[in-house]
Amino acid sequence: MSGPLAAQTLTTIQSWNGSTGYAFGRPYVNAKGVVYGVLSDGVNGPNGTIYSLTKPKSGTTWKPVTISTFTGGATGGYPLGGLIADLKGNLYGTSFGGGNTSGVCGVVNGSIVGCGTVFELVKPKTGTTWTRKVLYSFTGGKDGIGPVGDLVFDAAGALYGVTEWGGCTPTLTYPNGCGTVFKLSVKKAKWTETVLHDFQGGANDGAYPSAPVAVDASGNVFGGTLYGGLSNCNATSGDPDGACGTAFELAKSGSTYSESVLYKFADGADGSLAGGGVVIDANGNLFGTTLQGGNTTVSCQQFGHSGCGTVFELSPPTGGGTAWTKTAVHTFTGTDGAYPEILLKDAAGNLFGTASQNSGGGGGCAFYCGAVFALKYSAGVWTESTLHSFVNGSDNAGPQFGMTADSAGTLYGVSLYNVTSTAFMLTGSGF
Repeated sequence: MSGPLAAQTLTTIQSWNGSTGYAFGRPYVNAKGVVYGVLSDGVNGPNGTIYSLTKPKSGTTWKPVTISTFTGGATGGYPLGGLIADLKGNLYGTSFGGGNTSGVCGVVNGSIVGCGTVFELVKPKTGTTWTRKVLYSFTGGKDGIGPVGDLVFDAAGALYGVTEWGGCTPTLTYPNGCGTVFKLSVKKAKWTETVLHDFQGGANDGAYPSAPVAVDASGNVFGGTLYGGLSNCNATSGDPDGACGTAFELAKSGSTYSESVLYKFADGADGSLAGGGVVIDANGNLFGTTLQGGNTTVSCQQFGHSGCGTVFELSPPTGGGTAWTKTAVHTFTGTDGAYPEILLKDAAGNLFGTASQNSGGGGGCAFYCGAVFALKYSAGVWTESTLHSFVNGSDNAGPQFGMTADSAGTLYGVSLYNVTSTAFMLTGSGF
């Protein structure tokens, strides 16, 4: 759905104080308007929950229900990614830990909590407790460690995702491995994992993918990595190789995939830390975000990098060439947002997203409070609008992980600031 930009209203539909976990991952909303999402204890342990929020028939109080609980062990722990659903309404997601607990993966507070899982939540015929099935448990080697981000379906019902670690042989630079892209195929109710690419890091490949991939109609897979590529960035505890990130393609040929690095980010005005993944438009152009870089004259220094972040476009080669063309769609200045993450594209090709910090909204935040933004394309020009500036009031602060939309164009997301998490909805966005 797309329409003119109207007055926007952000409403907090649920708030958590941290005692039951913190909001992680992009929420999912079904055709009936029920919102599903993830709470996780984060670094404090393997516990977590999947919740549903049902809109009231009257009044303003949404009904929260816990539909599944994580405690670690073989069935999963430390859920971090967002949720997606199949045509039957069953939910799919990932847990960063749990699963194969015999490995040395996912160490939290000195406890081994496993290498991660992909799970399905089967909708109950009656009651409120869903049945959780582990579709795959990572083993901690070449198959990956720690799945993150949302999963993605292809037309055949296969699932695609990334692990932040595992894959390459651990080194001093990449002590937990460099990350993988994986595919889960189902046949006669049995799921089989295939590693489509294990990243190698360094100058010629990416490292640490952390957001959903995109799959085109031909089965080619696209995404971004936080690190690897050009060593123009400062090596810090958070940036192990001093590199600025990449955008990549896994070209499908039969049952095999061949990786190409489409672009290496150079920091500065070019952007760095391509941690938001990409979305694809009808012409095969890719749109994504860098957490930093862009306008380096403003005070958004974090993660050892400069700048407040960017939104970029990568256009396919033309005229028989092989090089993709990168164009800056928007450069954040701090007042309109900083550290943009996963994008959402509407039918008209407009882009929507969250920036976890910004300096325009005021409020009692230690740094900035964050923003929801839109980028609309007209007559060859992209125009950015701030749809909501958080002020750390009833709206909380720190919107993260991107957003999802219902059939009416209402946007849904989550925020996380200090110990407080919220789920919110935004009307009047023009989606």
